[in-house]
Amino acid sequence: METPNNINEISKIQKDLCWGLYQDVRSHSRHAETLRSSAVNYMLVVASALITVITFDDHINRFDLPLSIIVTVIGLISAFFSASYTELYYRNRERAGHIRKHLDKTYFKDQAPTSLSQILEEADADHHDTKIYRWSRRITGSTHLFWLVPPLMVLTIGIVLTVLSLQ
Repeated sequence: METPNNINEISKIQKDLCWGLYQDVRSHSRHAETLRSSAVNYMLVVASALITVITFDDHINRFDLPLSIIVTVIGLISAFFSASYTELYYRNRERAGHIRKHLDKTYFKDQAPTSLSQILEEADADHHDTKIYRWSRRITGSTHLFWLVPPLMVLTIGIVLTVLSLQ
């Protein structure tokens, strides 16, 4: 038979499991961001080195074709990688949001002056009112879109170099 002590213990275990799952999902989200950032950075370094080699002699010819194709492939793969890890980040962020709402509904409803979601919404509202936020959003749109720009630029440069080396 369940006693009040038993119910409190079960509730504590459920809360701890839910909080642990929330932390795990947020950790996966941050890990996806780190992987995406590292991959794009490595891609930029390798592509820059290859572009330097291709353009070093101030002539682009058929001898530069293999390296030009490699630059194109690097841009294409890193664009797909970046898009994939952006989706992974968003998936984990959404999961964390659902878990946080569950924590609010289960453990904060009518028991605390504010919920976790309310605290975050207020912090976001304050941040969104700042000039730096409005200025940066006007320029970049979304930071996740920003991570697609460098790979797409490398892809474009690779295509241009490939075309030039075929002429």
